Amino acid sequence: MTNHLDGADRRTAVIEALGVLGAGPEERFDRITRMTHEAFGVPLTFLNLVHSDVVTSQSTFGWHQGTSVPASEQFCATTVLSPEPMVIPDASLDARFAHTAAVAEHGIRFYAGAPLTMLDGTRVGTLCIMDATPRELSAEDLDLLRDLAHWAERELGHAIDRARISRVLEGLVPEPVDVPGYDVDTLAHRRDQGGGDVADWRVATDGVVHVTVGGVSAAGRASGLLASAVRGAVVARTETALQDAIGGLEAQVAADMSAADAVGSLFHLRLDPTSGRVDFGDAGHGLAVLVRADGSSRALHSLDLPLGLQPAGVPRTSATLDLAPGDRLVVCTGGVLGLEGIRHLDDLADLVRSESSGAAAVERIRALVPTDSRHDVTVVLLGRR
Repeated sequence: MTNHLDGADRRTAVIEALGVLGAGPEERFDRITRMTHEAFGVPLTFLNLVHSDVVTSQSTFGWHQGTSVPASEQFCATTVLSPEPMVIPDASLDARFAHTAAVAEHGIRFYAGAPLTMLDGTRVGTLCIMDATPRELSAEDLDLLRDLAHWAERELGHAIDRARISRVLEGLVPEPVDVPGYDVDTLAHRRDQGGGDVADWRVATDGVVHVTVGGVSAAGRASGLLASAVRGAVVARTETALQDAIGGLEAQVAADMSAADAVGSLFHLRLDPTSGRVDFGDAGHGLAVLVRADGSSRALHSLDLPLGLQPAGVPRTSATLDLAPGDRLVVCTGGVLGLEGIRHLDDLADLVRSESSGAAAVERIRALVPTDSRHDVTVVLLGRR
């Protein structure tokens, strides 16, 4: 990219370098719009890219994904021109937008959007929320929108960030575990230059099986280093009650994550092998699916916001499920959803369902990982015999 490009051309060139346009729905982006919807309680949430005089909805909650409309008709084309969020309490009273289709035809009144900025300073799009009812945002709301936008920036920046840590230490991948009556099949592929996947599985002194899968997204070399810190905090809380473990872990790593402008997600479960009861907590991860012995499946959507984004004073939550004979619980990181034929958790469930064992399913996933993969790929498949 050269300096003679004007702002619009530079923005378009950077977006093309990201390699996400036309790729179809991606869970890593859909998690962000889904969590933004839940955080603000609005009917419409968008992760939009502004390029070549159009605005493309890379991910949406409540609208048609992948649509493109002229930039002149969109709030986001204005938001992307400023480094600060734009809030419009009632668009019908704003001369800039009252005539647009969003307002005049679709009845949009409230809009708030935060620009998405890449490491070179180029603003490529927005994370925005809309409502048919006028409303205001508090200073705390704006801070949360900014934080969620930073998460989106990190996900977008994976494609052009070349300065990741060279390798996650081999010691970060735990040894296999043997649990009578259960299969714990795992894959922890680390790309040559390393990423931010977090993975841990172990049997505690009381016989309870602990499994943790997550990821850290940050600029430069920070992802791998922070992933190591998060895993260390997980291991340190093996004997801590579930309802306290994630919150305590978050408090331990919060300062380092804030300093690195990082976002982390985590799915942590504890299995009692004698009963099949699984207690779990999810901090913005949302990449777990339960495949029942009868062939049915359901995604275990995230319960809370990512590490570092949960509002102060809001406790982390937990949930429970029973793992019956023949059931399989799969937890993965975002790298799995970029593999050939696996774009959604439904695809992952189909793959697991089609294999006779968890080991066969993991080996099939392993075969899909390119030797020159640009992403870490982590899978844990917990099955009851």
